[in-house]
Amino acid sequence: MPVPFGLVRFGVAPDHPEVKNVINTFTKTARNPNVRFIGNVSIGRDVSLDELRHAYHAVLLTYGADQDRALDIPGENLGNVISARRFVGWYNGLPWDRNLDVNLDVEVAAILGQGNVALDIARILLTPIDKLRCTDITEHALVALSKSRVKRVLMIGRRGPLQVAFTIKELREMVNLPECGTVMNPQEFVGVPEVIPC
Repeated sequence: MPVPFGLVRFGVAPDHPEVKNVINTFTKTARNPNVRFIGNVSIGRDVSLDELRHAYHAVLLTYGADQDRALDIPGENLGNVISARRFVGWYNGLPWDRNLDVNLDVEVAAILGQGNVALDIARILLTPIDKLRCTDITEHALVALSKSRVKRVLMIGRRGPLQVAFTIKELREMVNLPECGTVMNPQEFVGVPEVIPC
């Protein structure tokens, strides 16, 4: 990437400015004369790991996913099947995801996953457009979401409620959306009270 701060800049939900504020701390650190940022460099293409090891006392490889994880299921390559990484990049302004073809002319969207990013995407899809206007969501995503017909989002997880990866904060934001309700399958909660007493 040509700019610093990676996923803090392009991966945090636009309605979470308190998380993005860590950029201020990172900026203070980056101003230290002993810190140097060199962007748009690919290890193995532009410079080798051995060259970096030779030039520096310590080399930290800190990066997020640069590819989507294939699920190897029928239909995953059909149109309008979009990875979370690309969808988040689309609404956050990641340059190579700006022109992603997102079809929101549907009433039901399905999200595979039950982590914070899955809830972020569901929340962005269901948040009233006037509320999204008060965030730092990209203009092209705002225009597309203003025309969205999505009324229902299905979240599909491979495990049960005890194994969800989202935080209570993310869930609370989701269930507090106006005109938003949560429907859970009671069969999935059999035995949960014995494990987590109320």
